[in-house]
Amino acid sequence: MRSPLRLVAIAIVTTICAACGRADADVQQDLQQQLNSDSVTAPAHLSVTVQQGVAHLAGETETMAQQTRAVDLARGVKGIKDVQSDMRMNDATLTRDVQSAIAADAEVSAIPLRIEVVKGEVRLMSDQTNATQRAKLVADAKAVPGVLHVEDRMK
Repeated sequence: MRSPLRLVAIAIVTTICAACGRADADVQQDLQQQLNSDSVTAPAHLSVTVQQGVAHLAGETETMAQQTRAVDLARGVKGIKDVQSDMRMNDATLTRDVQSAIAADAEVSAIPLRIEVVKGEVRLMSDQTNATQRAKLVADAKAVPGVLHVEDRMK
């Protein structure tokens, strides 16, 4: 027969252990390992930090699918309560995607245009556009997933 004192002690220990959770460093290590071993996220250049159960993902990806997969993996790790993403598309990929979007638009595809992308910020430059064309080019660039901002430097 168990004594009431022993049952109380067992209940206290169980409650304390359940409340402890996993250490952030262990959770971070698990998440980083999963990202590095996953075929979709392994090629991305991501950094991970975990503080008070909140995972922070940062770095560059080649595709939006990599970002989505990284967030999904993070949400599945035991000990993560929330996920914050500061991931962005790599500039070369965004440049190519913006060029493709504009090339697919027959209204503006023939306009001589220079495109620069720096950290997700797109600059469109041309000296051969009118106001309607400029608005269309900016809209096309803004519609590309991963573009953070479009600066119109066209004339």
